[in-house]
Amino acid sequence: MPDPVDIIVGRNVRQFRALRRVSQLELGEALGLTFQQIQKYEKGTNRVSASKLHQIAVFLDVDIAALFEGAGISQFGSRIELSPDAYALALSYDRLNSPAGKEAVKTIVTIMSGETTDSAA
Repeated sequence: MPDPVDIIVGRNVRQFRALRRVSQLELGEALGLTFQQIQKYEKGTNRVSASKLHQIAVFLDVDIAALFEGAGISQFGSRIELSPDAYALALSYDRLNSPAGKEAVKTIVTIMSGETTDSAA
């Protein structure tokens, strides 16, 4: 039976790979593996070595700690888990160069969620 941490790491690899629209075959080729091996990693059936975790994080352009999110490891436990859509939105938000644009996005999301803004009080 797979270790729960291996399952979480596999799920996170799958989510980041899907967000970047990378196939299992493409990730496997980049790492010198078959797509079947990537499938086993993503299911948690096979444990990912430290060097492969590093290669995956570099290829998918994520912090290696993000691959452990949800594993309940204390130094990573304070992070909020996001859905793939929320994560993609956060990435797009971070790429905005305009402070006014960022403020506009925050205002729109706040209004749409039904929350009140500090400035409206």
